[in-house]
Amino acid sequence: MVKRFCTALIIIPLVALALRFGPPYTIFIMVAITVVLGMHEFYSMTLPRDWAQGKVSGIVLGVILCGLSQWATASTIMLFLAAVVISFFFGYTFLPRELSSLPNRMGIVLFGILYIPFLLSYLILINKLPQGVLWIFLLFATVWVGDTFAFLIGSWWGRHKLSPLISPHKTIEGFFACFVGAILTVFACRAFFLPTIPTLDALLVAVGIALFGQWGDLSESMIKRGAKVKDSGTLIPGHGGMLDRLDSFFFSTPFLYYFLLYRLSIGAP
Repeated sequence: MVKRFCTALIIIPLVALALRFGPPYTIFIMVAITVVLGMHEFYSMTLPRDWAQGKVSGIVLGVILCGLSQWATASTIMLFLAAVVISFFFGYTFLPRELSSLPNRMGIVLFGILYIPFLLSYLILINKLPQGVLWIFLLFATVWVGDTFAFLIGSWWGRHKLSPLISPHKTIEGFFACFVGAILTVFACRAFFLPTIPTLDALLVAVGIALFGQWGDLSESMIKRGAKVKDSGTLIPGHGGMLDRLDSFFFSTPFLYYFLLYRLSIGAP
């Protein structure tokens, strides 16, 4: 966890600086690279080695989805997703292949597109909102500080298992400690660079990010347990793979986007 926390202290400012001073498509590049690495790990865990075309097609479609989130409208994205599903059935109709395993494999490829690039593309959408860079900074800081609180309190005082079948090391004590870390972080961000957030909304943002972040963490652990692997990959020595570092963002990022859009009316006409 010390390594993870030190990594966060380096990554968060770098991400903020890149988004603040980089070109408008910087967030697309960052998310696209993350999507390629994350989808490669996901498909390596869940698909047979001989299904390279499924892996490649899923990754390519995932990057296209990220690009649409940056430059296209919501209706275009919906059209793209519909076309992807239809084209999968059309394409595999004319490919000679063992049919008994085809539904599972097609389902995994399509799920990978929805799970990783679709959910992470909400980072691109948040960045397009007013003060989007600041909200992304808040999201990153809140997730990582909350995660640190959960680990430390869970390691020191955790006695009651949260979900032993999925993640035997996570505890109920650590679960609630995450909320404490998230609340402290959001209110610190409010004090330094987002002073207009109402107190109640700051509290709701912190609770939502902590809840959905831990839910995303558990969900990725569930996938790993099903695939019988400890880490999603070995991209970051001592840390695991890309998915291990991003699991808390899959659900918390869409939550934050819709909270900003509808609760705080940020970006609304």
